[in-house]
Amino acid sequence: MCFVYIALSVRKAKGKGKPNGKKPPPEEKKHYLDAEHTKVRVVDFDLKELVVLPREIDLNEWLACNTTTFFNLINLQYSTISEFCTGDTCLAMTACSTTYYWQDEKGKKTKCTAPQYVDFVMSSVQKLVTDEDIFPTKYEHYISFPCCLFESK
Repeated sequence: MCFVYIALSVRKAKGKGKPNGKKPPPEEKKHYLDAEHTKVRVVDFDLKELVVLPREIDLNEWLACNTTTFFNLINLQYSTISEFCTGDTCLAMTACSTTYYWQDEKGKKTKCTAPQYVDFVMSSVQKLVTDEDIFPTKYEHYISFPCCLFESK
């Protein structure tokens, strides 16, 4: 009994109350919170310059790449608020005084909760973005983009 008490006392003294004896890691500096980064705003940039088609890049390739990137960023952004907008808290997809209805492939309009509406939209866009006939990723499909994308000049 005395041995157990001594062993516990030594472990507490050595690890300062932590069972594994390790010190907590030092807090990592968050560079994105530095003043140089927090003071910069999107309006400080020329947006036309940010989205200009780079030389030597095919327009269809650029559009496909940016479309999929934009979709992934929107998906990521929505995931940050999805816990606050649930079927119980967001009963309909509304903006200002407009209520949005989901329209399926057959043209049938359906009123749904905001999370359901976003899920329908994201699922249909996901289908388009991953469709090899629209956004080819394999070389044999890549040779000719579909006619629905812009023609390169």
